[in-house]
Formats: sequence, structure tokens, C-alpha cells
Amino acid sequence: MYSEDYDKQSKRYPDDSDEDENEHHAKKRRRRSSSNSDVEDEQRASFSQSSSQDNDSQDETDRFNSSRIQTFYNATNFLENSVTEKEENISSKSFSDGSSPVKNSQKSTVLKGSVAERMMKKWGYQTGAGIGKELQGRAEPVATSTQKGRRGLGLELKELEFVTEDFDPREEVVEIPEKIEWIENELENAPNEEELKSWVELRKYGPRPKKIDNETTFCDASIVRGIVNAKSAFDRLDKNEMREARTRSNPYETIRKSIFLNRAAVKMANIDKACDFMFTKFKLPPDEPLYFADVCAGPGGFSEYVLYRKKWRAKGFGFTLKNENDFKLHDFHAGPSETFHPYYGPKDNGDVYDPENQTAFAMLIDKQTSGVHFMMADGGFSVEGQENIQEVLSKQLYLCQCLVALMTVRPGGHFVTKVFDLFTPFSAGLIYIMYRCFKKISIFKPNTSRPANSERYLICQEKLEDTTDVMSYLYDVNKYLLENNEERDILELVPEKIILKDSQFYNYLKSSNEELGKKQIVGLKKIAVYTEEKELIELRQKDVREQCLKHWELPDEPRPVARRSNPQNKAQELLGDHINILQNNSYKNSKKLTLENSQFIRQNPNDWFCVPCAYNVEESAPGGSNDDGPTFYLGLGKTSVYRWIQGRWMPFNNPGVELPRDTLVYAEWVLEMRREDRAQSKTYALHIIDALCLGGENISQKFLTERHRLIKMFCKAIWKPVDRSTAPVRVKKLIPVDNAIRQNLQLSTKRMKNGANKLCYAPTRRDYENDNEDTYYYPLGSVIFFKATQEPWHRHWGNREKKMYLYNIESRSSIWETPDIAGVNFAQTIKNQLVWNYPSGKDLSMDDLSQMIHHYNSRKR
Repeated sequence: MYSEDYDKQSKRYPDDSDEDENEHHAKKRRRRSSSNSDVEDEQRASFSQSSSQDNDSQDETDRFNSSRIQTFYNATNFLENSVTEKEENISSKSFSDGSSPVKNSQKSTVLKGSVAERMMKKWGYQTGAGIGKELQGRAEPVATSTQKGRRGLGLELKELEFVTEDFDPREEVVEIPEKIEWIENELENAPNEEELKSWVELRKYGPRPKKIDNETTFCDASIVRGIVNAKSAFDRLDKNEMREARTRSNPYETIRKSIFLNRAAVKMANIDKACDFMFTKFKLPPDEPLYFADVCAGPGGFSEYVLYRKKWRAKGFGFTLKNENDFKLHDFHAGPSETFHPYYGPKDNGDVYDPENQTAFAMLIDKQTSGVHFMMADGGFSVEGQENIQEVLSKQLYLCQCLVALMTVRPGGHFVTKVFDLFTPFSAGLIYIMYRCFKKISIFKPNTSRPANSERYLICQEKLEDTTDVMSYLYDVNKYLLENNEERDILELVPEKIILKDSQFYNYLKSSNEELGKKQIVGLKKIAVYTEEKELIELRQKDVREQCLKHWELPDEPRPVARRSNPQNKAQELLGDHINILQNNSYKNSKKLTLENSQFIRQNPNDWFCVPCAYNVEESAPGGSNDDGPTFYLGLGKTSVYRWIQGRWMPFNNPGVELPRDTLVYAEWVLEMRREDRAQSKTYALHIIDALCLGGENISQKFLTERHRLIKMFCKAIWKPVDRSTAPVRVKKLIPVDNAIRQNLQLSTKRMKNGANKLCYAPTRRDYENDNEDTYYYPLGSVIFFKATQEPWHRHWGNREKKMYLYNIESRSSIWETPDIAGVNFAQTIKNQLVWNYPSGKDLSMDDLSQMIHHYNSRKR
């Protein structure tokens, strides 16, 4: 709990003043009182002198009248100043006594018992009369201006004054961290078809509601009215004036967007922490990235937060309205946008209400995954002038976001979506359905959601196995809502008596609505106070910001600025002491594998792996460069990719290759072919052979097989399933040098478009490469061999366990794991590569290699 005296947050004078605040006002009053007394004495003397003369001229009479008027105004000004000072002092005092600092600003015009009144009566002044010679003219002093900011001249907002009267600052609760309350689903299964049919028969239809004042089944009537009345108080207030007061009054306002592109990202960080990071620390299989969906979420703050936490180890699927509400991937500075894939449906508009778009988005995810691990939704639209029925206007958005979640989230996955008021039976029914489809849910308002609005988040944990019937039910309801029949709208998704019967759920929803409603009313009243009192500020904002960011594990620093890197400097930074491999170890100059030097492999084939390549040095054009062969590729973010050619980094201008910032790989640019003869088509792809750094994660010291596992995950994450503007990035198949090498390097004859026949290699398509295209292949040009172990470690086959183990010939110890210390790092792997010109090479045939491996294995047995 964060607490602090309210007088500190409302104070308007600096704490480092040399004088006490009350003493400061007292001195001012004494100075003004002394000054005005001197004036009065002089005027009294003047009056006495003029009255003693019997025959004054008209000029003397005029001077007297002028003096009398001046005296009156000086006296009243003194009183005005005294009253003003007194009210300012009240405004700057604390709220410690629980009372509002906002007082009636109208100054009293009755001067009973005042010095000015006694003086004027001596001069013949009559109460209620003017102050002219014939007692004509204005009878009251000129009132001080009551103008508030840039409001229209004379505009008085009595509604705001009414709201501020009963504001009690002690009702505001600033809590770090917040409490989150869950309700568990005690049933094992989601609603089935039979139960849903009974709901259809009982649910109510009717005219679309135009107000929510009477929606009191799931919230106390006084709270509903309080929210509506508090919102209505701002109807005539200028939006800029309200926004300015909200900024000054909200304790959490200065948190803003932190290091992200918008405030939504910080909201997700807040929610994730409140849920003990159940979203970004999802328990995953070792070879799988974190899959998530972001729906109705432009410009993408939620996704940027997830990618900030997981880097390239997360893969996102985005769906939102195109164009003005689109994802701003170029502004993803905190996380890599290369692993995020926006999709807009077959109609290319991103309309989440459209059933075709919903189905297509679910199918897209199903092609690459077994369902996402979690889905986020943050949809909303302007309801200016209709704030009180925001819930009614948003009902279809609520429904469609929940429907898409059921269509895309895998069993055991999570879901979070923004909602607003939950007073109507329709909203209550939708929350009940989600409660029945997950193991537990929570209705949660994070601190980053402004206190005065009705925003809150529905969080659903661990989706149940079979929700197909519920999906069909919500799908049909959405199709009905698309007809937009305002006279016969669906008012209930679940019959009210079903919800009331489940007392656990009913009590939870009602309690949540009432608790959040009370907080909202307090927030609205506070804004009203700060609207009327322009000098009030919330002094806790700085401390609250620091505590919140620390609790959410976010850096308290400015948003990073995207800067273009120099490829030479970046390569030096990533390679460090191994920078010399760029100059000395090109594929073209690598050692060639022949029968004579095959002892490298013959000694222990199990220590070696190989990868097939399309390039063959001997078949390249005479005097040609090594441009198409395996080389180093450096990624600086998006399409800013460089290739190491002829001793320098050159921009890789082939369209569509995207690599996350700080990526350095050893790869081959391959011409892939599909079909044969005249129907043959060709496309390019980048095939990664090995990697030093992936998206800022240095993997160069890991064991070769572990590096390839991470490269495979990396390629899964950056794979674009339908975007033909980007070239595929694949990982080469790492083939062990064992008895199955002939089968693993199986070649087949393919007929080229020019009629020639070539021996080609067709890699096995990986599960995530489901792009509805024919299997690709390419003419095999060579095979590169890499040694995975370093002395004194060697790999051997365990006959009993049927798997490889590592043996240390010095310590004579065996382990089943693959520790990094037993492996060859990235730089040494590339330096010691052997190139076999297969199948065109004459020095070593497949029969020779197979016989060599078979002989070693038979001897070991």
C-alpha cells in the first residue's frame, strides 16, 4: 500500500521557501493594511478641511466626490484582497481533515460592520443606494472574475460544483502492487451443444438499450447512478480542460509509455506482473517459440511489450483494422518486429466483426502452430457524447474478441481482453461463458488504466479442452448482430436465471462492478476538483512512477531511439577476437575433402556433421566471384541486411530478406525450384548453416547441435506464412555422419525448364513451413562437413540406451549431455570446415564415404 498525506499532493508552494506559508500571508496583510490606513487618514484630513469652508467652489465639490469614491474603492479592494488571500490559503491547505479545498468563489457584497460601511454612513451613504452625488450609480463593488481557463465567457458549470462538494480524498486508494482476485471454474467441461440450445430458447430479445441507469441486476443502483451522474457532469466541459485536469490529478499519469510506443504496452507489463508473468513466462517445449496473437491492437503496444521480454523467442500474429489503425512495426524499438506477422483477412481490411476474417485468421495460426499460447485484445473506439452507453455500443466488439480467442488459443493457453462497464445482461452472459471455458478468470483494473474511466480487463487462465460448441454459438450470435436490428437486439447471451443460480459467479461479478464503480466515481470527482482548482497538482506522481516501474521490472529510462549502425563496427562488436575469420576463412578457400585426407573423418565419424549446399566452386564461372556461395550475413534490423563479399560488407539488395538487429549468421543464398520442365518455377531463399549471434543473443560458444536447435527456433519465429514480399529464411538440415548418410543425402533426377536433367536434393519440409506450395528442391553442388567436438571429447553410440554420449579420453568419463565445453565454437567450426564437391567430385564418392563409416562402426561393435 502506498500512502501519503493529501496535503502534500495538493500544496502549491515550494517546500524550500524561507517563510512559513501562513506567516507569508500575514505579512502581506499587514503591509496592505498599513498602506490602506495611510490613504484613509489623508482622505479624512482632506474631508475635514473642505467641510470647514462655507463657500466651496464646484471644483472643490467634485474633488470631494472623487475622494469619497476613491476611499470606498480602496476600502473594498482591501476587503476583496483579504477575502481572496483567505480563500487561496484554504485552497492550498491539506485535505487531512477530509474536506474539499474547493469553496464557493462568490465574494460577499454585504459590508456589515466594516470600516468602509461606517465611513460611508458618516458621508450620507444609504444601504442599497449608489455612491454618486445623488446616490446614483452601482450599489455593489465590482466582483472579481470567475472565468475558468478558456471556457466561454459567463459559462458556469453547476454540475461540476455539485460533484466537487462531496469529494473525500481519503476514499482514493493508491496501491502498489494491486490485488488481483480470481474466480475458479469448478466445472470440468465447457457448455455443450445441448446446454447452449436451451439458452437460445430462453434468451431475451428487444430494442437496443439507450441508457444503462436501470441496469442494476449486477451492480447496486446507487453506484450505477453515481457513475452516470459523475460522467454527465463533464458533458459541457471542454475536452482539453478535462484532459489537463486528468493529467494533474492521476497519481500514475507520469508513467506514460515508458520505453514503448504507447501506454498500452505498459498496461500489458502491469497485467503480466500482476499475474506473476503467466503470459511471458509460459512453460514451453524446448524447441518452440512463444506463440501469441494480438487482436484489435494497433499500433501494437501489447506486442512490443511481449517482444521486449522474449526478443526473437516469441512469434506474434496480429489482426487489426488496416491503414489509420494499423500496426506501426517501424516503431517497435523495444523488441524485434521481424518476428511479428500482421494479417488482415481475405478482405484485407482487418475487420474483426467479419466471419470470413475470423475463420481465416484462425486457419493462418493453425498452419504454423497448435494454437497460440495466449491472445491479447485491446479493441475500442470513440464514443464521444455517448460515454454512458459505451458498454452497449461495444457489445459486439466484446463478443468478437472472445470468439477469436476461443478459435485461436490452444488448450491450456491464456486470454486477456479490454472491456468497459459490465452492467447489462449481455455483458454478464459473455463473462459467464468465458468463465465456463477457462479454469479461472479475473476482472482486473491495472493501475495503468486511468481511475476515472470504466476500462478494465478480463483475464482468462488455462483454456479447457473442447470449446467447439461455444465457438459455434458465439459465431451465430455475431452473424445475427451483423444484421444490426436495433428493434430486436439480443439482450442476453445466457438466461439471467442461469447466472443468478451460479451464486459464486454472480457474487463475484456484482462485487467487482461495485468496487470498480466506487473507484471510478472517486476518480471522476477528483478530476472535477482539479478542473475547478487549476493550481492543484498530484505531488505523488514521481514516486509512484519509480515504484511502479521497479515493481513491473521495467527500466526507468527514456524510450530508445532507433539509430542506423555501421556494419563494420557492428561486426567487430559481435565477432570480437574472432574478427579474423572474415578475412581468412571463405567457403571458396576452404579445405576440400578427398579420399587422401579423409582421415579427419575416418578417425571418428560420429564427431562430424554435414549440410548439403547448392554452390559448387568447381562449376562456377571462370573468374567469377564467390557471391553466391556460403558467406556471412549481418542483420541490422528489418531489411537492413549486409553480406560479406570480396573482403567487405555490401548491402544485400535482394528484396524481402529480414533479419533482427544484431544477427550474424553463416548462410547460403539458394535458388529454390518447384515442379519440373515448363511448369518449373524458381524463388530465392536464405539457408542458414551456422550462427554466431541471433537477435542480440550470442550462441557462438554452444555445442553445434544446440546452435542448430536455436537456429531452427529462430527460423520458426521469423517465418512469414503468407507474405510473398519477403524471402523465406530456412535452417539447413544438420546431418550426422553415420550409416544413414546415403539416405539422408538421397538425390533424385529433375528435369529443368531448359530440358537438362540434374541430380537434385529435396529437403524435408518442416512443420511450420506449411505454405501450400509444392516441395522445393535444388541441384546439389557440395556438402560441407563440420567437426562438433574438441579434444579430449568424442561422441560414441550407446547400444543400450540407443543414443549418443560424450566420452572424455583423458578423464575416461562419459556423459549423456552435450556441454558447451566439449564442443567447437562457431569461429573454429567455420575455420575447420571441409567441403566435399558431391556429386560432381571425382576424388571421393558416396560409396567410399559410406564404406569408411561402416568400417568404423563395425570395428567399434
